[in-house]
Amino acid sequence: MQVVLKKRVPKLGNEHDVVKVKPGFARNFLFPQKLALPATEAEIKRAETLKAQRVEKVEALLENAKEVADKLKSVTLTFKKKARGEKLYGSIKEKDIADALAEQAKVEVKKEMVKMDDHLKTLGEHTVKLQLTEDIEAKVKVMVESE
Repeated sequence: MQVVLKKRVPKLGNEHDVVKVKPGFARNFLFPQKLALPATEAEIKRAETLKAQRVEKVEALLENAKEVADKLKSVTLTFKKKARGEKLYGSIKEKDIADALAEQAKVEVKKEMVKMDDHLKTLGEHTVKLQLTEDIEAKVKVMVESE
């Protein structure tokens, strides 16, 4: 039985994909959960047009992410925080990095894109990884100085 997926279903397909599944799986899981529709000719045509639009949008996002990654290669963020010796009072979190990128580098990123093993709690130079898309990563230098 062919169905058109309304949402992404892990190990099955993405939104607007036309996939072949067993009738029981469609009837007992996909349809009640509103994850799929029966694959009529009209639904298949609609899914194809929406899928083409999604592909164009993804390509535009990838191009934008590549430009942002190139721009971030030369960016160094500077933070001035109170410290005792080498240790900071408090720490620098993902949100702080995202806000600093918006303010200092004029690049908007979500805090979820900032990947840190641990919050920055010491003075000096650190490298922070940004996950712009599934495939594109960028690294930003962060300088933490004492006030």
